[in-house]
Amino acid sequence: MSAPKHYTRAAAKTVPAQSQIENSVVHITPKLRNITNTIKMSTGDESPAKKKKKSDPIPIQECRQPSEPELIAFDKLRFVLGRHYFDVCQRLGLDYVPYCVRNIAECAQRHVCKRSKRTRCVGLIRQTSTHDQIREFRPDQFIEFLNQAIMRHEFIGAELFVAGLQLMLTLNQPSVELELEYGVVDIVIGTGEVLEKCLKYFPPCRWDLRPAYQCIVFGQLDAQCFEQCDQREGLLRNVLHLIEHYIETESELVNRPCTRKRPTKRGQTFEDDEMVSYNYISWMLANRLRYDFNKLSRAERFERLFAVLQVLVKLLEMDFAMWILRNPTKTQQNLCNPSRSPLVAQLVWNGDYGSVNLFIKKLFQIFINMNALHYPKDDIAVISRLLSIVTVAVNLCEFQHSEGQIQYPCVKDNSLHYARQLWKTLESSGYFSIPLCLSTIRNLRSPFLRLQLAEHLFQKFNRSMNLRNVRSFFQQLLSRCWLDCATDEPDESFSSHRQPASIYPVLNTQHTRLKVSEIYQKQYVDLLLIGLRAYCDMHQLPAYFREIMIQPAPKTSSTTDDTVPVASSSTTECSPDARIVPQIIPDERMIFQGVAMSGELVLEYRDDIKYLLLIEQQLKALESTEDKTLFREWMIFLSEVDPTLSIH
Repeated sequence: MSAPKHYTRAAAKTVPAQSQIENSVVHITPKLRNITNTIKMSTGDESPAKKKKKSDPIPIQECRQPSEPELIAFDKLRFVLGRHYFDVCQRLGLDYVPYCVRNIAECAQRHVCKRSKRTRCVGLIRQTSTHDQIREFRPDQFIEFLNQAIMRHEFIGAELFVAGLQLMLTLNQPSVELELEYGVVDIVIGTGEVLEKCLKYFPPCRWDLRPAYQCIVFGQLDAQCFEQCDQREGLLRNVLHLIEHYIETESELVNRPCTRKRPTKRGQTFEDDEMVSYNYISWMLANRLRYDFNKLSRAERFERLFAVLQVLVKLLEMDFAMWILRNPTKTQQNLCNPSRSPLVAQLVWNGDYGSVNLFIKKLFQIFINMNALHYPKDDIAVISRLLSIVTVAVNLCEFQHSEGQIQYPCVKDNSLHYARQLWKTLESSGYFSIPLCLSTIRNLRSPFLRLQLAEHLFQKFNRSMNLRNVRSFFQQLLSRCWLDCATDEPDESFSSHRQPASIYPVLNTQHTRLKVSEIYQKQYVDLLLIGLRAYCDMHQLPAYFREIMIQPAPKTSSTTDDTVPVASSSTTECSPDARIVPQIIPDERMIFQGVAMSGELVLEYRDDIKYLLLIEQQLKALESTEDKTLFREWMIFLSEVDPTLSIH
């Protein structure tokens, strides 16, 4: 046989095999058969594979077929984790999206670049005139002047910003005799709104405004009613000190002898003037506006303190969100550098970055006491927001780079110690109870802290229990541990059956805790769900689940495979909660490419997805009405993760 004929026949024999390989690769890649097969092997639903005939030709690239789905899973996990790394709104638990986060390119060009124009600020004459409106008892005009400055695109400056915060704290209810067109609530709300508007149009990421915002966070309260505050602590720390003080006692922070002399002197002066003549000056002395924090009622003091704290926390959030986006590398090094660190790091630490210092311990105590005393949810949320950004800052202090890659999520000894200290503070509280623990965990915004506190609470009943993966939650369902708990519904009012006389009750330091802490069935199941939600949020399992398991339905398909669930990705059919699955970000720059990946990490995520599906099957098998009612919230959560799951 000639050489050309031999070559032609050999080529003809290899063509069918090559086309068969290509068809098999195209068929396997979108189906992710290796993941679904792993799940089916664990559930026992897999049909036995047919034996291969000896006469069948062995494909040349058969050994390479399993690597294709592995590569897809690898890339999708990198995409999900990289997207979440830059999803600062979800990481910090923000209720809003800062303008600069939505417009990264514009922020980099106009705010971060030092070659951009400097920010216009209010002139000295206008600044003095605006400040005089407070001294002349015209707070409504003070707000109007601030609005006019912002409309002129002028930054109001640190001095006027702090003056506005102090006005919110000190303004007393005006006398009826003045017949003013505004009330004290209008001034407090209006001042807060104009200061937040200033943050919106002049964000802290502007390169030339950083010193001004540092002066705001560490500003001084120069009113006479705050003379007992340590001004070296700064404005935000003093606000927290006042909150802590008034939670623990009703007494004023200032010395009472000093506050008693002034009213007596004024009263004598007023009586002397009245005996002489009733004139305009004496009338003004009796009815003029007053700026005195100590003359406010207890409820008003807390309302003012939390209104001011909300503005300051928003400042810290906006600064920290943009700092994370601008420092994807050398994170630990820059956070521990005083000249480059975010405002929250400068506030919390003084050289001992990442440590659980006295400030953090007091913040833990304030948060737990507010939950124990049933303070308003909005006020607890403000402290929770501050606690959330401090938690992220502690975690970022642990980030280590290995050849330009970052392990993410990253939880090391320092973060675990931080969470353990929060649990010890909760456990040592005189109000400690299971309902208090559940309330505290629910009000936390950090999924890491929710997961850790849930694990510590479970360990009070089972020391060997660890919530390290989804498999541990599945094992809890299999063992049905909640059946060992009492079935009676607990009393949710864990402090007292009586309604408190005030919405801001005083902490009872002599409160005796319950000797026995018993957890009920519903509490056990709810706590288990809180832990599962927190684990999924922390590791972005819902987002990875959708990337892997749910593929867009093809327009034309020659064959269908029932082993893979296929669902449409249309937002009209499936609109998941923002905290479950983040929205798709069109800008590729918002996907961090430096997340360290490994085969072991992909296997861990695959294992978690497998057990999520097993939990679904376990809950679908529930038959009794009591069990279905008990796990109703579980089914709702899993339907948010997997839209193909139907709730009955």
